[in-house]
This record gives sequence, structure tokens and C-alpha cells, in this order.
Amino acid sequence: MIIEFNNAYLQRIFEGKQVTGKPKYSQDVTLKYKKTVLMLQNADSIKELKKFRGLNFEALKGDFKGYYSVRVDLQYRLILSIEKNAVVVTDVLIIEDLTNHYQ
Repeated sequence: MIIEFNNAYLQRIFEGKQVTGKPKYSQDVTLKYKKTVLMLQNADSIKELKKFRGLNFEALKGDFKGYYSVRVDLQYRLILSIEKNAVVVTDVLIIEDLTNHYQ
């Protein structure tokens, strides 16, 4: 699956580039985030993502209606949007944010 980023900070973390200032996330959360994005990249379709129970792929409600989330760990969720690529029938996942689910 194609992955794009709407969040430059998260893109830099995923690509292993240096970020300035104090890190927003612990090293443990960063490693789990990278692992989750790699799982998303290796999936062939949204249907396949739903089979990974550990990701807990779900549509969001309320203020985040139209977005989806996957579990990074028990505390953090990765917020995604989905776009269809018209040239080649494939799903494009756009990473929007990494949020603390319980704050």
C-alpha cells in the first residue's frame, strides 16, 4: 500500500532523519510507530488491514469523522485518511497524526 504523510514531523521520524528540539515521543513509542507504518506499507489493501486484530483498524466518529485509526500500542493511535488512486486501483493511506488515545 502507498503511504503518504500530512505530518512532516512523523515523516522525519519514520525516515530516520534528525528532528530538532525535544522529542514528542519516547524512543519506545517511536519504534512501535515505525513498525506499525511498515505493517501498513506491506498490506495489499484495507481489507487486509482489518484482518490484523492487533492493529484494531477502525473508522472514527465525531470530530474525526472520515478518518481512521490503528493501534500503535495500548496508549497511542495513528490517525489515517484514505485516498483512492485513480490511475492504479490502490488505496493510499495518509498519515495525519500520532495521538495519545487517553488524553
